[in-house]
Parts: sequence; C-alpha cells; structure tokens
Amino acid sequence: TCIPISGNISSGINAEYGDIESCNCNTCTIYWKTIFVDQLVDHFALDHKGEQRVFSQKLLVNLDHWKPDGGIVFFYTGNEGAIELFAQNTGFMFDIAPAFNAAVVFAEHRYYGVSMPFGSLNESFSDWTKSRYLTVEQAMADFAHNIVWLKESYLNEPGSMSPAPVITFGGSYGGMLAAWMRGKYPGLVQGAIAASAPVFMWPGMWKDLTGPYQIITQVFRDAAADCPDKVAKSWDLLTEMGKTKVGQKQLTKLFHTCKPLDRDGVAALSEWLNGMYFDMAMVNYPYPTSFLADLPAWPVKEFCRRTNSSEDVVTAIAAGAQMYSNYTGTTKCLDLDSDPAGDLGMTGWDFQACTEMILPIASNKSEDMFPTEVFDLKALVAFCEKKWDSTARPYWLKHFFGGMDGADFSGYSNIFFSNGRLDPWAAGGTAIIDDEFCLSDCPNILIADGAHHLDLRASNPADPDSVLVARKLEVEAIKRWTTSTHKTEL
Repeated sequence: TCIPISGNISSGINAEYGDIESCNCNTCTIYWKTIFVDQLVDHFALDHKGEQRVFSQKLLVNLDHWKPDGGIVFFYTGNEGAIELFAQNTGFMFDIAPAFNAAVVFAEHRYYGVSMPFGSLNESFSDWTKSRYLTVEQAMADFAHNIVWLKESYLNEPGSMSPAPVITFGGSYGGMLAAWMRGKYPGLVQGAIAASAPVFMWPGMWKDLTGPYQIITQVFRDAAADCPDKVAKSWDLLTEMGKTKVGQKQLTKLFHTCKPLDRDGVAALSEWLNGMYFDMAMVNYPYPTSFLADLPAWPVKEFCRRTNSSEDVVTAIAAGAQMYSNYTGTTKCLDLDSDPAGDLGMTGWDFQACTEMILPIASNKSEDMFPTEVFDLKALVAFCEKKWDSTARPYWLKHFFGGMDGADFSGYSNIFFSNGRLDPWAAGGTAIIDDEFCLSDCPNILIADGAHHLDLRASNPADPDSVLVARKLEVEAIKRWTTSTHKTEL
C-alpha cells in the first residue's frame, strides 16, 4: 500500500533538522505495510476460558529507516477517523525518522475506519451493549497492547523485548491521547509530542467557553478587517430569508445546495456555515491542502477576498462559502447532510462527544462574529443519554487525567505541548497557562503563525519561521528523552 503525504519533503530539511535524508518531489509517497492486530473488545474485564471477544485493529507500519540496534519507535495515536487520513497529514514523523533510525507506526482508533469491534459501523453502534466499549481508556489500552506487541513480536526476535524507546505523536484528540499515553503508561512511552491538544477543555476546568470563537473571529479579522462584520450580519439575514418561499429559493441558488431549502434547510445551512468557519480557521495553512477539504493557501484570507465580490452580505458570504465547498470546481452541489470536516468518523465522535469527550463551547455575538449560544451541560447530557442510551460522564476525564482547578499534571513528564495561535482549539490547550504544570520537561509553546497541528505536517517551503522553530524544539526534546532512556538501559 502506498499513501501520498500531503506537503513537500524538500531538500531544505537537512538544514532544518540535521542529518536527515531528503528528496525533491511535489508529493512524496510513503509505502506501507498494513497489518491487523487482535485486540480485546474489553481490556478491563477478566477473561473466562478465552471467551473474550476480539476484533482486528488496523496498523500502518513503515520500516524504511528502522534499525533494531539503536532505533526508536514513532507511534501515532490514531484519532477520530480512518488512519490513512492522519498518516497523509503527519509528514513530520517521516521527515525526522531517518535521524532517529525510527520505525513509524500509525494505529487506528477503535470504532473508526475499519477497526470495528463488532464487524461493521452499523452493528458496532446498534445498541449500548456494543457502543459502550468506545472509551478513551479502552482505546489507550489498545495502543498499549500495540506497543507491547510491536516490541515483543514485530520489531524483535520472538521471546525478547526490543529496548527501543517509544515516542507517541498525535494532533487534536490524537494529541490528547499521545500525552495521556505518556502519563498513564510511562513504562511503555518515553515521551510524547502533543500538538493542538485541548487537554484543559473540560466541564468544571475551563472558564472561557467562548475562547474558540474569539480566536476564529480574530483570524478572520487578521485576514480582512471587515470580514467578521460581514459574517456577523449574515446570520439574521439568513434567518429572515428562510422565512419566505422566495428567500428559500434565493438561498438554494446562491449556495448551490443539492436539495431545495425550506425553513429547516436554511437552519441547517446556518449550522453548516458555523462549522465551515470553525474548520476553515483550523486548516488555515500557508499552502494548499486537502485535509478537511480541498483548499488554497491561507483559505481564510481567500474567503474574505471573495466576499468582496458583492455589496449584498448574503451574496458575499455565499461567494466565500463556494471556495470551501467547491474550490476545485468538481463538486456539483452543496450537500448539507455532509459534514464540513469531510472524511472524519462522525458517528464515533458524536458518541464520544456525548459520553466522555464533552467539550464545553459557547459563543457570544457581542464578543465574536457568531450568534450567541449558551452551553447547557444539563440539557446536553439529557439529549445525549436519550440519543445513545448510555450514561454521560462529563467530569470523568478531568479526574482520570488531571488538569486545572484542583488537579494538575504534576505527575507527568516528557510531553511536548504545542498550540497554534490561529487554531480555535488553542483556547482549551496548554497555551492558556504560563506557569509550570507538570513534573519535568513539558515544553509548552504557542506557534505564532500556526493553525491546527501545523507542526506535525510535512516540511514545506511555505512554512513560517515559527513552525520551523517549533519542530527544532520537538526534535531536541525527542533526543533528550531517548538519550536518557538508552543510558538508563545500559
């Protein structure tokens, strides 16, 4: 199997990282071995005569630069989607693998992609007795088993354990998992690169619920001073147009929707636009990408430029939205039943966001460019428990992993936290903290020109200096952690 890596691995990376092989290509291709590992559906119940149900979890493995003598393992903790999507957009691990003689492994998260504990997506979510095994703890136990299996059976002669240190990598939810793996499994994981991980964004921990929308508004204002004002004015105008047949017909034509819009359809359009602005800020990268959608370089700036095509606010917003929904010109119509985030596993994430991964976010039209929306935890829990027939645990992860307001990361070490100033999720990450918050060696940086985990992407000639500095610091941290590991083992 071969997977094209998004971004360029250019000849300039030698100067950036040191002794690293390079190639000149527009899109470098990585060849994979796809393997499947048997996993217990439930890691925490005692087995009875081998009757525990197992499923096959997908791993992508690249050993191009692996050396058993002195090599290390780069392990990506998969998040909410098919694992290929994250492998295609995490070129940093491949950029630096030669310098560390590293095996590169991407593990798919249970209940996403093809790693379904009960065979298919529909069957795995058919009732609570099957969906209840989708928890952070179970997913981390999968990864721990992966690491042990790799070091005992795949990267070493059977019967002995490879001494190779393991560094976990992850972005967003994957970044949270990477950090937590180091915290909960320190005997297996020597360090973690946790990019854009909102580890403090929990009920009872986080105070500024409007932070993400304030960041988005500032990103759009930086692109064009009047751009947020247009967006802010559009919400009421869309609602008014949605009240009449004439307005609904106009909106159907302006936004090229696949289905004629009625009042409910216009409400769905507004919701889609809300998600589009959020996702556009997340992937506001300095070069063209196709992570969540096919987009140009600095897509927020391009969106705002296109809104200058009309004095009419709704027409202007529709022109900008076309850039996000159909930049390549190959999409026939806007399908509002699709998610602006594209090819992510939204069924699984909807379940997780209703049970454990409850992230409180609100908006305030007096502070940002979005309609006011209050976060109501009690109402959300009631809705989620009815939808999924499962009990929500909104405070569990705060207590299990630690964080702010009475709990902390004082027992954690060797975790590199990076956040991007342009990323909405930075509002719930370590970027909001100035003080030391862990036991030792937890660098905490804010990348001035970075959007969502830009530092994990492949090196690109258009990369801003701030992300080059971040990557250098990450490489230095990995060297510290793995050098001390080898000294201890000797």
